[in-house]
Parts: sequence; C-alpha cells; structure tokens
Amino acid sequence: MFKPGSRQQQQQQQLNTKGAAISLDEENGSQPKETSDILLPNQEDNIAHIAVDIGGSLAKVVWFSKSPETVGGRLNFVKFETQHIDRCIDFIGTLLEENPQAGRVIEATGGGAHKYYDLISTRLGVQIQKEDEMECLITGLNFLVRQIAYEVFTYDERRPEPMQFDNSSPGELFPYLLVNIGSGVSIIKVTSDETYERISGTSLGGGTLWGLLSLLTDAKDYDEMLDISKTGDNKNVDMLVGDIYGGDYPKIGLKGTTIASSFGKVFKTPAEERKSKFKQADIAVSLLYLVSNNIGQIAYLNAQAHGIQRIYFSGFFIRGHPITMNTLSYAISFWSKGKIKALFLRHEGYLGAVGAFLRHTPAKTRLASFMENFSHTQKISGSSVGAVGSLEEYPADLCPFPLIREPAVYVPDTSDLRDPELQRYWIDLLDVNLEHLVSIALKWEGQTNPGVNVKDRAATFEKMYREHLKLLRKEPNAYGVLTVRSLLNLREQCLREMGFTDIFHGIKQDENRAALQGLGLLVSKLDSLDEPERLDVLVEHILAGNMYDCSTVIQEMLKRGELDFSKAKQSVGKPSDSKLYNYPDFKAKILGGHVYRKAVILVDNSGADIMFGIIPFARYLLSKGTAVVLGANSHPAVNDITADELKEIARQIATQDAVFRTALADGTLAVVETGSGSPCLDLMRVSQQLASAVSDVDLVVLEGMGRAIHTNFHAKFLVDSVKVAVFKNPHIAAELGAAMYDGMFVFESVV
Repeated sequence: MFKPGSRQQQQQQQLNTKGAAISLDEENGSQPKETSDILLPNQEDNIAHIAVDIGGSLAKVVWFSKSPETVGGRLNFVKFETQHIDRCIDFIGTLLEENPQAGRVIEATGGGAHKYYDLISTRLGVQIQKEDEMECLITGLNFLVRQIAYEVFTYDERRPEPMQFDNSSPGELFPYLLVNIGSGVSIIKVTSDETYERISGTSLGGGTLWGLLSLLTDAKDYDEMLDISKTGDNKNVDMLVGDIYGGDYPKIGLKGTTIASSFGKVFKTPAEERKSKFKQADIAVSLLYLVSNNIGQIAYLNAQAHGIQRIYFSGFFIRGHPITMNTLSYAISFWSKGKIKALFLRHEGYLGAVGAFLRHTPAKTRLASFMENFSHTQKISGSSVGAVGSLEEYPADLCPFPLIREPAVYVPDTSDLRDPELQRYWIDLLDVNLEHLVSIALKWEGQTNPGVNVKDRAATFEKMYREHLKLLRKEPNAYGVLTVRSLLNLREQCLREMGFTDIFHGIKQDENRAALQGLGLLVSKLDSLDEPERLDVLVEHILAGNMYDCSTVIQEMLKRGELDFSKAKQSVGKPSDSKLYNYPDFKAKILGGHVYRKAVILVDNSGADIMFGIIPFARYLLSKGTAVVLGANSHPAVNDITADELKEIARQIATQDAVFRTALADGTLAVVETGSGSPCLDLMRVSQQLASAVSDVDLVVLEGMGRAIHTNFHAKFLVDSVKVAVFKNPHIAAELGAAMYDGMFVFESVV
C-alpha cells in the first residue's frame, strides 16, 4: 500500500486552483483538438513550472501561461509521440525561451522521466523534478473530477443518447478504480486522497493495438487507425457465437452476435486468400474489440474482487473514440449485469501530466464553480462524439440553494427539447430574433463604444450563433441535453465572447430612470387603497410589469410616471387550471394575519417589471414586518436587472420613500447577487451570499418566465413559495396547460 507523503521541496510558488476551468485553444479556432486547456482565473503568481508525462507511446506536456490582461491563467496541453521525443524537448525549449524566468523546474513523470532524464537536463539546462507516476495519475484525476464540472461521462450506444454526464457528488469519489490505458494497462485502487494501491494490470494495452495495426494495416498513426475502424465490420474477421451454434445460445445467456473467438475466421481461411479477403477496416475494428473487451473484463474482475462500484478509464488509448468507449462500457455492463458503469474523463490522457504539475500544490482542493462555455467548441479527437467548450469560472463559490426540498432530484429545466418539432421551433425562433438582437447591439454599443469595431463584432456574433444553431439542428445533443436554458445561455456566451457584455444597458438605464420618476405617485395610489384591494392590485402590477419585459415602446409612458396597466391587465388572462393560478390561497393566508419572517424574491427584468411590479410588492411585505432579500443576476443577461443596478435603484428609492430608507438602514431589506448571468436560473448553482442570506427565509418568490416557467416550475421548497410570471410562448404555455398571455401565480404552502 502506497501513501503519497510530503516530500522536501524547494521554495515553490503555490498554484491557485480555485475556479479552474477548461478553455479553448484560440489558435486552432474551430478545428478539432484532442483536449481543452484549463483556465485558472484566480491565479495571480507566475508559476515557474512545466510538467511532462512521458509514456511508452506518447509524451504529454502541461504548462502554465498567464493572461496579460486579466488575473488568472491557463494550463495548456500538447502531446508528442514518444518516438519523436526530440520534438517534445524542442517544444519545451521554445516555451522556456519565450517565457524566461529564473528557477524554472520541469516536473516529469512516467517511465520516460527516468529514461530521458539526462537528455532533457542536458538539452534544456533546467532542473528536472521526477514525480511518482501513480501519485501523479491520482492527483490529476482527483483534481479534474473535483474541480472541472462535467469532466466525467458515460457512453453506451444502446441508449438513445449514448453520451451522458455523471452527476455524482465529488463527495462520493472514493473508493474507485483507475484503469489507465497507455502502451500497457495499470489498474489502481484508490481509497482516499492519500491512499492507493496498484492491484493489477496487463501488457495488452494501447501499444498492443497500435503495434498490431501497424503491421496489419497501412495506417500511419493512431488517429488514422481509429478512422479506419469506423467503417469496419468485425463479423468478417471474428468467429461469433452464431457461427458456431447458428444463432443465440440462450441457456448460458450468449447472443449470436457475441464474439466467441477474436480473429477466429482468419485461421479457417486458406493462406493464399487471407491477404485479399480481410479488409483493413475489419481487422482494425476486430483488434479494437479484442483489446477493449479484455481490458474491460480485467477491470471488472478487479472491481468485483475489491468491492468497488466506480471504474474510471483514462489514457490516450481512449481519445473519446465511440467504438472504444462503447466496447469498454459494454464489457463492464455485461460482466457486472448492469450494476457498474464505465466512467470516462474529458482529459483522460493528461492525468499524469496534470498531477505532476500540481505536485507543488496542496493535494486537497475545494470544489470551485464554473460553467461550460460553448461559444467556441472542439472535439476531444477527430473521431470523438459530441463537442466540448471551455469551462470558465462563472463565478466562484457557487452552491445549492439551501431551501430546495429535494436537491438530489432537482432539475432546473421544466422540459428538454427532445421532440424534433420543438427543437426546430426554438432554434428557428432564436434564429429569427437574431436580427433584432444585433440591431440593439449596434445601437447601444455604438453609442457607448463607437470606435471599437462594433459592426464587425456584431456580424461575427451573428455568424457565430447561427453556426451553433445550424449544428444543433443536425446534432441537437452536441453540447449536451438541449433545453431552452442551454440555447439562451449559448446566445449570452456568444455575445460576451464578442465583447457585448450588456447590450441592453442603455435601454435598462432609460427605463429605470423614467420609472423611478413615477414610482412615488404609484406608491401613493397603492397606499390609499384598502387592504384587500391593495394586495390584488400589487399582484396585478407584477403580472402587468412582466408583460413588458423587453419593450422600448413604453418609454414615454414611463417618463410620464405611469404605465398603461389597464391595457396590460386586459392582456393578461387567467389559466383555467387552478393549479396555475391559486392566488386566492396566498391572499387568504396574508389577510388572515400571517406575517412571514423573511422573504426572498428572485427578480427578473428591469424597467416596468422591477419598478412597478416587484418594488411595490417588496415594500408591501416590508410594511407588514417581513424582511426582504431581493436576488438579482450577478452579471448582465438580456434586459434582466443586475444586483449592482438594483442596489443603486434601492438607494435612490430610499431618498424618496421612508419604508425603503428604514429597511435599508436596519438591514431588513437587502439586495444580493444570485451568482447567475443567465436569463434562467439553476438553483443548484447560486452564490454563497444568496445561500447565506436565505437561511432564515420562510417565503421564496420566483418571478418571471425565465426563472419560474422555463426553469424551476417543478421546483419544491422547504418553505412557502410563489411562482409568478406571464406565459409569453405558446409551446411552453400549451405544455403546462395554459394559454398565451395567461398570468401564472402558483402558491405552495408547506403548512
């Protein structure tokens, strides 16, 4: 049993892994790349280290580069065939020349760290620190699984969606088996951050496949070998159960398609016919099955012997290749009778190199928070399934909303877009709306930053997003499960990528400024109403304000200090299903004398929505003795109000209104960031600030279509909750039993 102990180190700088995220290699653009780089957004010190993992077949390099414009940096990745080790050394030499620093140390692991130690030291003239290979593999895997969201996935072509991400909590990491498939195979049992043991292995690995295919095919490299295997049919080479029994062998549970003997048909073919009869593609796929099936069986037998349920496969043998992953998955599922799944990692080939790089960093790191950014996408390899984007901190320290009743079953999205017709509808809708969005970007960004290539950036954004929509028409699950939220988030990501961080900024300012001028008059009118009518009008105003979530047509009405709520109220209908509108239950509880201790209102839009809908409602609760937390986006998204904007509005209102002034002064009113930069809201990823602020809340209010309809419609809470919004899309309205422009008020009481 081995335990990674603390070694005597020279004074080395610490790598800040908080907020680690996968990033795109800009130089390659949209070209397929075998792995993504990792952003370290909180890194401030220049790390003077480069790490290399030299295996029998491949040498993998990881190095740190610091962004010249922002705090943080990036872990970069590149590979070389070990037979061309000189190219690898030359590459590292170039890095050293371009980034001269005193005290450079190269962390080296793998067998080549010993074999090529003298060569690297002599050629580069820097210190080489050899690291234990197993320790590096484990350190790398633990880092990636804990720090990189959606790093782990399963693959099974028997499912409608073969590639599915593993959502297990990092707290469930141990124990696990790490099956590292390089030239050979090592099987490592890991029971904690500090404890591991190599329990098995086999010489039948990647090197076996590459060597035999080099002899039997014309393929020049592994990528070409994998490409050849795509068109192959192993039935032409392998002897199947059906070839022996004429069909299935049900008594012992063998299907006729099960391989009875790899390459079994070759032996029975006359020698003079073998070269002409067997195609290279068939040979390639047969060998791939042979190696993968055997590795899968050996891995399962070890897991069974040690009582382990989680098996991670890593190494450049996999490369995201569907046949390889599917074969390993089938083998694990077959032998475990479906109880265990094969787990794969996005950076499967770089565990050792990442681990070596992190050896000067504390082994235990806290899970940071980041989102996957698909504005630029790439593939793990040319033959891999699906596409990956960058994973960026957005922002750090996100956590689950503490009032969710059942976090384990919570899903933010009300529905996914599995129906092809629904996919086309939403993609077409967003495609059509692009022109309007671009016009807003040109108008408002042109006014604030007229000389910063606005037209070119807007055109690039439009092209970028349309290319994504084009791909999603063909491959709806290319970026994971397709939802309204994912499509809207993708649009925001593309806008930000082209420098449009807040295209509605000007519109929001104008609407908020005009609404603020008329708020006093509106509040006076509301205060003059009797209690029952006052609450009715407040709710009507929330729905009326939500109708005008993105309209510039109401500017003049706002400037006059009024909004045509009567027209809005006429437009807002009431669903026939009482489950979508049970406001009378909420009204009865309030008018019955119940006073909530503290309410959190997760707000939506700027302008009429926040000023004439939510602010008066929050003020009403405050006047009743209820403390109020207003949760708003941390970052801009369409015309949604941000926390910074709302804080300024609250301060301005406080100069005019005694209720707000007192509440801000005594802390019964607070504005906090939700941690989101999306038109929707995932309650499993909210800011620590919000989570802390709602610890004593007994009323949750979700407002707006993005937060209460597209997401969180099915969310259940530990306390009373209200979901209030207007249906402004016919498809989602019909799905939930409403009509277009119906106003939803769903009150759920836990008592």
